Amino acid sequence: MPIRYYKLEGKTPVAVESHIDWNLWIARATFAELTVMYNEFNNCLISTRFVGIDLNPGSCNSNSQPMVFESQVMGGPLDGKRNFYPTWDEAIQGHMKICTQIHALTSRSQFLDNINC
Repeated sequence: MPIRYYKLEGKTPVAVESHIDWNLWIARATFAELTVMYNEFNNCLISTRFVGIDLNPGSCNSNSQPMVFESQVMGGPLDGKRNFYPTWDEAIQGHMKICTQIHALTSRSQFLDNINC
């Protein structure tokens, strides 16, 4: 399956004709335009961004939408976790779910550390 490339029009992914078109668009895009959400807490960095490449070709969701948004966790209990989403809104929901999971895991760990003192 060929790689497909996308740009954002507002918050909506739109297919581009070629890798060159995507490369030109992504080179001009700002951090703010590409970033859905970004959080740092409890020694974790959680970044959710538009990447413009279908990160899961051939295994798209039930609506056959390309997975062009990615959440990535660096540090903490979910270090290395990556999730893919087809829409800006689903990327926000996924980002918040990961933040909630990290908060729950680190709060529990801190609680258990205090019990074991």
